[in-house]
Amino acid sequence: MFIEKITFNNFRVYYGENPVVLSKIKDQHISIIAGNNGFGKTSFLTGLVWGLYGKLMADVDLRYRQEIHESGGYKRYCEKLMNKFAAGSSVEGSENEIFSVALEFTDLLIPTVPCERVSIVRSYNVRTHQEKVEILIDGIVNELTKGVGPEIFINDFILPKEIAKFFFFDAEKIVSLSDIKTAEEKKFLSQAYAEVLGIKKYTDLKINLENVRMRLRNKSANKSDRDRLAKLQSQVVQNEKLISLHQEELEEKSEMILQRRLASDKYQEQLIREGSGISIEQLKMLKESQQDLNVQIAQNKVLFNDILELAPFAIAAAKVLKVKEQLQTELNQSALSHSILSEKYELIKSLLEDRASKIKLDSAAKTELIGMIGDALLPTAVSEQRVLLDFSADQQNRFLAMFDNLGNSFSKYFRQLIADQKRLQSSYYLVNRKLNDAESKEKDSVVSAIRQKKLTTDQQILELEENIVQLHAKISNLNSENQSFSRQISELAKHVKLEAVDQEKDVLAQRTIEQLNQFITRLKTQKKSSLEKNIQRELNRLMHKSDFVGRVGVTIAGEIIDIDLYDHFDQIIDKDMLSKGEQQLYATALLTALIQESNIHFPVFIDSPLQKFDKLHSRNIIKEFYPHIADQVVLFPLLQKELNEEEYQWLLPNVGASYLINQSAKYQSGFLTVQPKDLFLHLNQPVNVQ
Repeated sequence: MFIEKITFNNFRVYYGENPVVLSKIKDQHISIIAGNNGFGKTSFLTGLVWGLYGKLMADVDLRYRQEIHESGGYKRYCEKLMNKFAAGSSVEGSENEIFSVALEFTDLLIPTVPCERVSIVRSYNVRTHQEKVEILIDGIVNELTKGVGPEIFINDFILPKEIAKFFFFDAEKIVSLSDIKTAEEKKFLSQAYAEVLGIKKYTDLKINLENVRMRLRNKSANKSDRDRLAKLQSQVVQNEKLISLHQEELEEKSEMILQRRLASDKYQEQLIREGSGISIEQLKMLKESQQDLNVQIAQNKVLFNDILELAPFAIAAAKVLKVKEQLQTELNQSALSHSILSEKYELIKSLLEDRASKIKLDSAAKTELIGMIGDALLPTAVSEQRVLLDFSADQQNRFLAMFDNLGNSFSKYFRQLIADQKRLQSSYYLVNRKLNDAESKEKDSVVSAIRQKKLTTDQQILELEENIVQLHAKISNLNSENQSFSRQISELAKHVKLEAVDQEKDVLAQRTIEQLNQFITRLKTQKKSSLEKNIQRELNRLMHKSDFVGRVGVTIAGEIIDIDLYDHFDQIIDKDMLSKGEQQLYATALLTALIQESNIHFPVFIDSPLQKFDKLHSRNIIKEFYPHIADQVVLFPLLQKELNEEEYQWLLPNVGASYLINQSAKYQSGFLTVQPKDLFLHLNQPVNVQ
């Protein structure tokens, strides 16, 4: 399959009709579309995805889903896709209120339908919000496209949307393939892997055969079982319809929320323009801040009053120091008075004289001992300092604590309290001024009216969010009910006796299902082994470290497919620890292996083809990757930065067509056709595109 021609009409930066013819010459199958940043390279890729899938582009890649969400829904997103210059000059009913993307395919194989050319044109009217898809096979409308519908035809016969991300990609952003962490991301990517590896179509076939067996049993059941089966199946169908309706309602309400939020933001902008830029939440926060500051100021005053009790002592610091010295002197003296000590000395002396003979002390020893006791109890240099304070132990401790406080922390704490008081008073003044300004503005009739509209809109958002929660709960309950019904149907079907006429059909279906189970198991094993070898081969071929990866491990468990890299010590390589260039090489090798495994012949479009690569890696990518990834390749390089002239020479033998995106004015980009060999000659010679 080849894309021969792509035409953008008033799509984003492409004003008017802008066709591009891609090369499909063997060995010269690469087309270069180069341009400066902002000229339209990314718009080109976005246009391809939108042209094929329209609203379903949200299922192609998470970034498109995010862009649609951030725009406020698909309608608002499409309004942004309209060329701004065309939109500014459009009148009602003119072609300038419509944008479109047209693709022409050749060498497309459609079973039972001979064809040489298929054209797809998707257009959108930004005034009526009507989207139209026209598919022609060899220039005429075909019954197949009318019967299955354009979206199913594109998904089944052109390219399934689940794997489109592997054919339209930004080479710099594909590093996200090496950074899959959440269960939702892993499941989303695993579904794409299963589709591209061809596993999904066989699992779908098995499910269809199981449904055939169920219908046969339903047909052959006795009346009681048939009625019960019919009732259960009817309930399942009814629940599925309800789920579908609830999901549609979810989408509608989600879009309504986005619109209400845009309206709320608009009212907030109007309030700002009217001089009342404060929101209700901010007003509430200001009042809470005012109350908190009042409490803090009161607490600070209490602390300040407490410390003021020490102020007189701080002022009379010299006197306090003398008190401290007097107390220390008294503490150095004995705790007992001199008279008491004298009494104790005389008592001890009398006892020694009376009992000297009993304890066998001679006269000299007795005299010496009494003298020693006297020296200890009655110092000869007794201080003549008078006892002035005579503090108790508690009074001593309290005074010493106060003295330490004055000498160490009082000054610092005092200054801190004063600084805190100034800061709190300043903050209170600012908050109070803002509140006064806000409350004075709220009395303005215009501000009041806008405020009321914003409050109403915000209330609607809250109600819609509550409705969405309720809808999610209903969908969850219905899914649970269907699981229960499905188990009952399965158990009931086991006991249903088939009529003879359907027996052979059921046996054949059962045998086919068993064979499919065995085949799917073998296919998974085969794809696992093949994918492991291909990823490792591509990694070692593209990297300048030929032994960087010892082996690749692919795990297929149910619906989840995991890919791990191992070094030569059989230890898992943490992909987060890889450099950005190595992560991009891994993602590139993975894409190459998947495309080869898919056996899907579709052109590959690559934006930012050489970002994050050093010169050696760039050489490998240019010579080993781009020429062999597909039969038709389209690159969108930023010349001189992503692709210099020397690197382009390596690629030139495989280039069959080249274009420069030129911008004659803002929002007026177009394609300038140049000979591949002259691409860099025209690079610095801007030419207005007519």
